[in-house]
Amino acid sequence: MPSSLFTNNFKTFIFDLLEKYDNSNLNLMISGGSLLNVLNNPSYSSLDTSKWSIYYADERVDPKGSNYKGSLPFLNNLKGKVYRMEVEDKDCVMNYSKLLPKIDICLLGVGPDGHICSLFPNTPSLDSQDKVIVITNPDVQFPKRVTTTLKFLNSEVENLYFVIPDKNGEVKEVKEPHCSIKRRLTKDYVIVLYKNE
Repeated sequence: MPSSLFTNNFKTFIFDLLEKYDNSNLNLMISGGSLLNVLNNPSYSSLDTSKWSIYYADERVDPKGSNYKGSLPFLNNLKGKVYRMEVEDKDCVMNYSKLLPKIDICLLGVGPDGHICSLFPNTPSLDSQDKVIVITNPDVQFPKRVTTTLKFLNSEVENLYFVIPDKNGEVKEVKEPHCSIKRRLTKDYVIVLYKNE
């Protein structure tokens, strides 16, 4: 079942969530987009993150849109291990599928159309039985992508958060994943929304 939490400071909210893993093991999965700005917080350098492992929910094949590169400001404040999707490798999907462990916390954004990771509404990829797949969507800026699947999120993620920050102090129109995605999520999850106080 979904639940909602509200904040007017996303950077602090997510830091407080992850701070509980100071000097502890953490398998953390992140996506790209507006979430990367939320994670860009120098406060992480005050934590002992040496036991953290960072994984990616999806990646654009075009290096100009790389989620890994976009996450470097966050990674530069950490001391743990980073497992990026090596999309330049033809065996990326197979290798990442084998590499992925159980995820303690997964932080995902939600696109304007309700997509999560690189899983777009009403597409066959939503029903994939694999952990990691390649998708091509000609309607988006970076059409070819590698993404984890709903099957992976449902079976391998302990705590799933959808993080929907404000845009220039305004509440975004999208409030949750698209219904075609939501009805396929069989696990509990939390939606973190902006509240202007």
